[in-house]
Amino acid sequence: MQQKFGNKGFVIVSVHLNMGVDKDLGLSGVEKTAQTFLQKVKADFTNLVLDEPEQVWMARLETGAVPTLFLFNKQNRIAQKFIDIEDQAAFEKEISDLLDKP
Repeated sequence: MQQKFGNKGFVIVSVHLNMGVDKDLGLSGVEKTAQTFLQKVKADFTNLVLDEPEQVWMARLETGAVPTLFLFNKQNRIAQKFIDIEDQAAFEKEISDLLDKP
């Protein structure tokens, strides 16, 4: 989607939840798996690791579901939140509509 909508200002940022990992050990198995997957699908967007306790991000993002997708508007406010995307075409239309708004 970054490639499809990037020329309209669309930006993707993925955030990996670093749940229950000993920071002294470096990358956990889950993080290595995520990194491998992102490289395999040629994820050419920013990929971050969230380093907060579960209860903190759940409260801030008002979700406990993983994955959750957020669409932000041009004012950097959450415009839509998706827990599950069942219809890819409808999701892409939401993105396109949001990008067409001032």
